[in-house]
Amino acid sequence: MSPPPHDPVGEWWRVQVAALHRWGRLVLRDEEDSVHQMRVTARRLRSVLATYRPLLESEGTEPVRHELKWLAELLGEVRDAEVLRGRLRRWTAEHGPAPSGIDALRAVLVKRRADGRDRLLPELEGERYRALVAGLAASDGFPWSAGPPSDKTLRKHVRRDWRGLVAAIDKAAATKNTARRREQLHEARKRAKRTRYSAEALRDAHGKDAERLIRATRSIQSTLGDLNDAVVMIGTIQERPQHDEALRRLMTAEEAAARAAEERFPPVWKKANRPKVFGWLG
Repeated sequence: MSPPPHDPVGEWWRVQVAALHRWGRLVLRDEEDSVHQMRVTARRLRSVLATYRPLLESEGTEPVRHELKWLAELLGEVRDAEVLRGRLRRWTAEHGPAPSGIDALRAVLVKRRADGRDRLLPELEGERYRALVAGLAASDGFPWSAGPPSDKTLRKHVRRDWRGLVAAIDKAAATKNTARRREQLHEARKRAKRTRYSAEALRDAHGKDAERLIRATRSIQSTLGDLNDAVVMIGTIQERPQHDEALRRLMTAEEAAARAAEERFPPVWKKANRPKVFGWLG
């Protein structure tokens, strides 16, 4: 009997499933960065299911994608508050003691994180999450409908993710309205993450080629992440009923940070959008 075909995605999948379970235990213990890492792992799993969706049995995998989305959203409530608290902490460290507006904003973010954890922790100890983890672990590798596809087919689907990223960035570049352009760049960031995760699943098979694409999409994700974090903070400040001088200065600083991230992005994209980075996809 001939050995089964090599399945790099299946090997990557098993590692990610084990990581999800491990990070879940650490979230329950409130370990530093555990919520972030668990959320990223859930997104990795869901993203790769989306990349290879045409090659999967939708009846079995679509419910898993739905449950991973549910989990990522629960984790996101906590993580988003953590990110904003970090930004606020860095700003106050630079600008010294803050008056009441900053104190009130800090209290809002503390409460958001606490409320998010109050919703998250019972779920991580509940039947729905246990069923998700058990279902993920039950399959020995990635849930292909007809066995592992060829390397050419795997690369074809990653190439489709890359082209989606290119289209999203082109669309943003053609948009003059600042708010709308930033929304489109946020969509491009999500496309970059999906491309990065699908490339990560092929890293063992394609070594330096896959690593170049991973680094490029990580740089895109990081730069556009800085933009998105500033935009979210601006929106959070705007929700406050009253703005004192400190909040107005914070708003100005966050708008400057958003503009700076947008200005940094074109050279990041120019460096990423080269045949040397994506040519191996075919």
